[in-house]
Amino acid sequence: MPAFVTRPQQEAIPVLHDVDVIVVGGGPGGVGAAIGAARNGAKTLLIERYGFLGGMATAGHVNPWMPNHHDGKPLDSGVFQDWCKRLEELGGMKLPHRHFCPETAKLAAEQICLEAGVEILYHVSLDRPLMAGDKIDSVLVLGKSGLSAHRAKVFIDTSGDADLAARAGCPFEFGRELDGAAQPMTTNFDMAGVDLKRIPDRKTIQEKYDRAKAEGRIQCPRENVLYFHTVEEDRIHFNTTRVTGHKGTDTLEFSRAEIEGRRQVAQFIKFLREEISGFENARLHSMGAQIGVRETRRVKGRAYLTRKDYERGSKFPDGICRVTYPIDIHNPTGTGTEMVHLPKGTWYEIPYGCLVPQGCENLLVGGRPISVDHAVHSSMRVMPPACTVGQACGTAAAIAAQRGLTPAQVDGCEVKKVMIAQGVNLVDGAEGETAAPFRNDRSAAVLSA
Repeated sequence: MPAFVTRPQQEAIPVLHDVDVIVVGGGPGGVGAAIGAARNGAKTLLIERYGFLGGMATAGHVNPWMPNHHDGKPLDSGVFQDWCKRLEELGGMKLPHRHFCPETAKLAAEQICLEAGVEILYHVSLDRPLMAGDKIDSVLVLGKSGLSAHRAKVFIDTSGDADLAARAGCPFEFGRELDGAAQPMTTNFDMAGVDLKRIPDRKTIQEKYDRAKAEGRIQCPRENVLYFHTVEEDRIHFNTTRVTGHKGTDTLEFSRAEIEGRRQVAQFIKFLREEISGFENARLHSMGAQIGVRETRRVKGRAYLTRKDYERGSKFPDGICRVTYPIDIHNPTGTGTEMVHLPKGTWYEIPYGCLVPQGCENLLVGGRPISVDHAVHSSMRVMPPACTVGQACGTAAAIAAQRGLTPAQVDGCEVKKVMIAQGVNLVDGAEGETAAPFRNDRSAAVLSA
């Protein structure tokens, strides 16, 4: 039987902020949400557990930005493009493949947030929400000076794992429908001092990798060696470790995943230096501050997208984000990756209701853990659309806070119009199947049928 202790009740926790909108989590979704709220006139606080912004782009060391384009034009043309533009200005992004420097991404994200009027609170971790009925009154966070409270009219969960939503009592799904297993995690790392002219072709690297696995010199369930070039000529980025069977929301398992990821990194370093030409004098340049997490919780919202919506390219009058990135499911239990591409020239849309969770009246969820199934999640989880989804949350939160509405009472079609006016690529007139928008007179049951 597990042992338990009881935490004494602490009284008189100081309330350090009372604002319109609080965003919990400063990854791509949180950056989009905070700027989306602030640009629409909301007094906004962004809470982040690290001492910098960027989430998987910086702490997770995930690179490059995955493509989400239509007809050669970016679909994530709002806050995300502002972030990219600042990265270019600071010399931290290399086109056309959008390789970027994670350190510069930290600077760029912080700069554009501050310029929008966002207040940032670093080095605090979410403890729990304090509920007032079916609404969040304030969130408690733990920092260097202990617990503090932060109050808002509307809250946005961009923690990546729906931590705030789960602790507020919102229902959620976890992993795939078959057995609840989530996509594996990856420890990303860079090798520097690489002689690019001498690197063999990918087929040769694959053959050597397969042999190393067969001989037990590498224990990694991933089927191939995935690597990318970077902004530096002698540096290669690897997104190729695979950690299965560990939950990113379980304290003990998350810690073990970090250790397993670095064990695999050490094996890859030895393999590259000893067997792959061009890497003989290479060295480990950097690793993510944390293991990269693809999937944990997904909230149950007022709308819900499924693989069928992806396959038919569903469009919605209140579609607040367009996505062309494929279904990209890394096998949760071992080898293999499922890739399913949309037909050329089409996309699917995420309706506003996917951002509005059931179970809490003044909360929105942005980034990757929105109300979609396992398959659609594998497509929209990449960082560019996650940022746009966050921007939609921020826009809706500002409207709700200023008008005294709940997010469920905000018209998703209005959110879309505001985003279009602010440069997001959501112009009407798209071809494809159209479903009903989420409005405050529609129930979750109708939308989820």
